[in-house]
Amino acid sequence: MAIFTENIGKVSVGEPVTWDRDAALLYALSIGAGRPDATEGIEYTTENSFGVRQKVFPTFPVVLGGSGGSMDHLGDFKLHQILHGGQSLVLHRELAPKGTVTPRSYMSAVYDQGKNAIIELTTELVDPEGELVATTVISMIIRGETGYGPRPDGAGGWSDPATEPDAVIEQATSVDQALLYRLNGDRNPLHSDPVMASKVGFPRPVLHGLCTYGMAALALVRNSQLLAERGLGAINARFAAPVFPGQVLETRIWNTADGALFQVLADGKIVLDRGVATAAAVAEDAAELQDAAAK
Repeated sequence: MAIFTENIGKVSVGEPVTWDRDAALLYALSIGAGRPDATEGIEYTTENSFGVRQKVFPTFPVVLGGSGGSMDHLGDFKLHQILHGGQSLVLHRELAPKGTVTPRSYMSAVYDQGKNAIIELTTELVDPEGELVATTVISMIIRGETGYGPRPDGAGGWSDPATEPDAVIEQATSVDQALLYRLNGDRNPLHSDPVMASKVGFPRPVLHGLCTYGMAALALVRNSQLLAERGLGAINARFAAPVFPGQVLETRIWNTADGALFQVLADGKIVLDRGVATAAAVAEDAAELQDAAAK
């Protein structure tokens, strides 16, 4: 078994993905945007409130073809070897409550991490006019695969905070949270079927990692002044442990000059680690500098 490193950089274009107002509302509700106060953030959870324009929650692009479609071109390893190790998202502009994007995906990096390999799968979401809307990067752990070299220089952005968090936010997940979140398109029975959960060693179905990721983003935009003022432009984190529906999430936030660092815990255990969030204007400036350097 091997990873097909010869396919690094080769772009696969997926089918167009269309969403409407209801899909955007469902996503926001599925990450807890209507709790604990249903009148807070109604721009994400309603479409007809007086004097309020419906907005799409910033992490919504992760459910718009961000998985990269078929993974046959990545390697001949088995599905049971794959774990979702991390997720990053860069928003190039605010999404409208309805629209269409086409995903363009490619394997962007392969490197070793201990006894396993990491594949980074980048997906660019492009609108019908060819303009870039969002970029997602999924880090996939391929268990038992090695021999691909060290992590590329410059990757990351996290440094362990030397101070106590500026904010600690608690969010209760509901016992039916995974059943609601799966309606965004991820119907993996690991998140709903007790039999499937037991086959992979869990006592009951687990919450989608991207649901925890979305809830962390919600805690950030509600409690980081810079992110609340400018909006969320980019967010990345590593998945460290599973969350079970009904657990309480504790998001620890350290404010920075351009956004925030964060971790998420459940029952005292880190479940989302090495989190970095960047404000929209800062993220846009960084993208422009990267484009200029590439020319």
